[in-house]
Amino acid sequence: MNFHDETKRMFMKVIAGEVEPAEWEKWWDSHRKKLEDVLNRGDFERIMPDSWSVSYHWMVKTQSAVAYHFYTQGRPMKISDYYEKKAQEEERRMRQAAMDSFYERVAPTRQQWENYLEGHPTQPVAFDWKKLLGTPPGQKPAQEFSYKGARDAEQRKQCINELHLRLKENVQAKIAPLAKAYGMKKTGPKTFVREKNGLVARVNFVGYFRGGGYESMDCYLCPVYALPAGILDLPGPVCQGENFHKMDKDWVSIIESASDAVDADRVQAVNQKFDDILTYLAEDIFPEWQKIDNIETYFAKERQEYLKATEVGPKEPWMPWRSMWDLSTGDQKHPWRADAYLFGVWDLLSGREEEGYARLDECIGHNADYMKSLLKQYPKAYNDPRDSLSVIYFNAQLFAKTKQITDAGKRRKAIRETYEEVCRFMRYFHGLAKRVERS
Repeated sequence: MNFHDETKRMFMKVIAGEVEPAEWEKWWDSHRKKLEDVLNRGDFERIMPDSWSVSYHWMVKTQSAVAYHFYTQGRPMKISDYYEKKAQEEERRMRQAAMDSFYERVAPTRQQWENYLEGHPTQPVAFDWKKLLGTPPGQKPAQEFSYKGARDAEQRKQCINELHLRLKENVQAKIAPLAKAYGMKKTGPKTFVREKNGLVARVNFVGYFRGGGYESMDCYLCPVYALPAGILDLPGPVCQGENFHKMDKDWVSIIESASDAVDADRVQAVNQKFDDILTYLAEDIFPEWQKIDNIETYFAKERQEYLKATEVGPKEPWMPWRSMWDLSTGDQKHPWRADAYLFGVWDLLSGREEEGYARLDECIGHNADYMKSLLKQYPKAYNDPRDSLSVIYFNAQLFAKTKQITDAGKRRKAIRETYEEVCRFMRYFHGLAKRVERS
């Protein structure tokens, strides 16, 4: 057998998934000089790039490059999925090993947080949420469409109406019972809210806008007086973990975009996607929220340290330059100084007035020029929940004004009264109460 035939035979084995990575590397290295003569430079570098290492991940790329080599010769090949499946198994093992190492690294701060929770126990929620998975009870049969992709305004309207129906069916059948079990009330067709011990928890499906369906799911836990600014939110493994990525996968094509007919296959896909959403909320978000029973626990030093430790996740397999998640902002402060407002008010409520007023002054001073011009144009913007910046600026001003009261007792009373006044409006902001106006 001449070398040309041997190369062809080996390439065919790669196409069929019959060569293990180590065997392939050994064969390639032992014939490298001859291969440089047989293959053109492009094929040579595609089949075995400089970064190649012994793994199924790289065998997938080699197999694809070999298939392309045959394709350019007018011989398209059907490749085996052996390497692809083995690469997926390989990646799962590597991801699990990376996560194990991550949990080992954050174990000290996690243990401190768990010790704190042992001293501040909360009542767990017993609810069989898995019974909600699958096809919603009483779901209407899927329509039959004479088209796959909407071609005109009327067809797009049909798609949107049908998608909205399927979204509402799933929210009502899956999300509503889970939210109710955790004490949340339904304040709209796609919004659930709860207030408890100075904290507000909210889940809201955002839409319908550009895509026609739900563009995203907005969920947050924060003090009633605060804004959902992503500060002191959730640990990285919870908000960016496996369940999140499973839920997020194909979100746009399944429950956002209404450009395709919502036929039987699409209805089944919507049902499955809401199973993913339900799982994410039931296994990750709601149990984590349930640990935080009051505003004191929300600001606990142990919780802050644990959140800080989990901001950056382990490295992605085969992409060491990229973390699985990165919630850190470094030394960069919130663009609205929402962090200064959040901690400033808590400092005042906790009796740390000097620190609290300093933080509130930072929030007010950072936005002062912009807010002056904005309020000239929209004098009542601070009463509009859609204008979060105006709301936070006005709230910070209300708290900061109490600094002018010289009598310590009267000042403490004014802080509490301001807190109650702000919370009264913020209940409207969060969807807990009807419209509130303030002057």
